[in-house]
Amino acid sequence: MKKLLLSCGIAFSFFAQAQLNHLADFEDATDVGQYAQFGGGTFTSAAACSGDFGGQLQIGAVTTNGTVTQTGWMVLTEVLEEEFGKLNNGQAVDVSFNYKKAANSNGTLYVALFSYLPATNQWNVEYIGAGTALGAAAITTCQTKSATIPAGKMQPGQAYGIGAWVVGSANGNIFVDDINIAQQNVSTAPACTTFTNLTSGSVLPSGTNTISWNESPTAVNYYLKVGTTPGGTDVFNAAVTGTSQNITLAPNGTYYASVSPWNTVGQATGCTEVSFTTNNVITYCALTTNQPTAIAPIKSVNFAGVTNSSDPTATTIGSFAHYQDFTSTIFEVKDNVTTLPITVSGTTNGNPVNGWAMSVFIDWNGDGDFDDAGESYFNTTATMVRKAGVTDNPVVLTGNITIPSGVAYGQKRMRVKYNFASTAIHTALTTGCSQMGNGQAEDYTLDYQQFLAVGNVSKDAVSVYPNPFVDVVKISDIKGVKSITVTDASGRNVRTLAAASEINLAQLKSGLYFINLRYEDGTVKTVKSVKK
Repeated sequence: MKKLLLSCGIAFSFFAQAQLNHLADFEDATDVGQYAQFGGGTFTSAAACSGDFGGQLQIGAVTTNGTVTQTGWMVLTEVLEEEFGKLNNGQAVDVSFNYKKAANSNGTLYVALFSYLPATNQWNVEYIGAGTALGAAAITTCQTKSATIPAGKMQPGQAYGIGAWVVGSANGNIFVDDINIAQQNVSTAPACTTFTNLTSGSVLPSGTNTISWNESPTAVNYYLKVGTTPGGTDVFNAAVTGTSQNITLAPNGTYYASVSPWNTVGQATGCTEVSFTTNNVITYCALTTNQPTAIAPIKSVNFAGVTNSSDPTATTIGSFAHYQDFTSTIFEVKDNVTTLPITVSGTTNGNPVNGWAMSVFIDWNGDGDFDDAGESYFNTTATMVRKAGVTDNPVVLTGNITIPSGVAYGQKRMRVKYNFASTAIHTALTTGCSQMGNGQAEDYTLDYQQFLAVGNVSKDAVSVYPNPFVDVVKISDIKGVKSITVTDASGRNVRTLAAASEINLAQLKSGLYFINLRYEDGTVKTVKSVKK
């Protein structure tokens, strides 16, 4: 939620190498126009940390009873840039603020970076540095919290917020004052860097690989080029924020890659290109989370007649794994169906204000990614499966998986994601590889099979002999046979047996019997046989 409280009309001129430098001391009540709040709180002049006016931000009561579980304040960098001429140059930012609190406000306090996502009209929060456990006792003398936002975390021209964030507090007010933001300046282009998982001659698996490199200290982003020829860019050619990028690589190929750091002064030149090859082992992208202590785990997934229970004892959000590998769980899907329902049961905090949603990704063509047409489900605001306005815990989400035409038979990777979502879908749910928020992802194996696994021609060729028989009946081919039943002339079932090439029916009386071979695809072959 973005909530501006006031506006301020002061303006200064822009200049090329400016950077954000700002002290929020709240000595003037109109300062509050530069800030936005999340969860709850207000601007107050009571019990300030410093200054004549005595102003500070009151974050407000953060509760564990389902009302608000995390909250904070931030300085709006776009306000600073537009109204004060303080430009974000992408370099490291030193952040500090003073705080104190009432008794029982025992959450964890962070310096936080907020990034605005125009596509979903949401703010994403990222914790910077280690959190400070506040404890139950009141803090009446102001303490200082500080951390450094690394270079490259903030991209020039994009909207951010910088401030304080509290997770999991009990009732009680927390006060923040003197938010100080000091962004470092830069006068030279960054130096070249080196890959961390690539050297000339490296052999990587095919599918989705995470190509990574060392940080160049003053870089804002990195231009990564990957191609199938020296200097080529046919695989990837774009600026990357951070020091890694997921790349989908074909099996048994030769590739060339280079990375060049960039900042507002210029781009590194002369950076070394490396060559590497791939084998035919397929890998998939790894996932991260920005809220490791506030994960809402998946409790179970039901699909194709199979239910996998993953976190059956979870009762609320907390410190859980953001990703779990259940690829040993196999969902068998036959080609005689075009749609199948999937049901995901997920943990919540019981807050009716919050919404929870799921998305599903299936690598139908087996190329190691979830990016091709027909491989994504419920991953847009228009198509998401979401439930809100209820206190359900767990919440149950159900949608239909449509199988694309022309899918080859065999095992496919299936990824299920569950996360908080407002009326606009959360970015964690938009792609198979996007970072998780306070939700969880699970991987499974989908085995796509032909409905007639044993052809009618081969079934017709199966013989049951001798006929008539005395005690033992032999079956010429039991491939695909799931079980065998024997019925008498009246239709009464007299024996049920496991599939075997020989069955002993010595205990039966003489007469006419029907031997029924029941196949895994649901069909039945029936043979008349006479016992002497």
